[in-house]
Amino acid sequence: MPYPYKKRRRRSIWSLILLLSLGSSLLGWGLASIQHSMATETLIWAQASPSASTQELIGTVDPVPPQLQRGQQLYQQRCGTCHVALPPQVLPSQTWQGLLPDISHYGVQLPQFPNPELTYTWEYLSFFSRPMKEDGLRPIPYRVQESPFFKILHPEVDFPEPVTLDSCIRCHPGVSNLNFRQLSPEWQK
Repeated sequence: MPYPYKKRRRRSIWSLILLLSLGSSLLGWGLASIQHSMATETLIWAQASPSASTQELIGTVDPVPPQLQRGQQLYQQRCGTCHVALPPQVLPSQTWQGLLPDISHYGVQLPQFPNPELTYTWEYLSFFSRPMKEDGLRPIPYRVQESPFFKILHPEVDFPEPVTLDSCIRCHPGVSNLNFRQLSPEWQK
């Protein structure tokens, strides 16, 4: 009698594996559909929005959903008045998380970032940045030239000097409007 019992058990294990695979596939398909529809909705909003001009859509790195626009404005006002307001994508989320509440900003004393402005700005930055894998081999970068994401976004650029925020303006003349897609003539190849 042990033989039929083992056969039935093997069948139930394979049935379970098949059901789990099918369920995982359906879940993945459903999540992909939701993500696609959200991205499509954002693009439709960006194209239909009367406040979004063609220049803004082409220039900004990504269309900014309405619920994050206040955070983008605050970020540009708070950071872009002293230096280039970097696209959130060039630094990891952990860097932004450390920079926002820090009142000692690269040797300059800043006033405390009040709430809810801090929250709005963090929501904008965290939405467009991504976390860096903390493997203990690389520290979280606090300078642009140390960021692996910055290097990924500039694959064929050899920087002869240390990268500074002023270096951005030489290649991206539209940075004052968060337009990092527009390049200076020598880089339009």
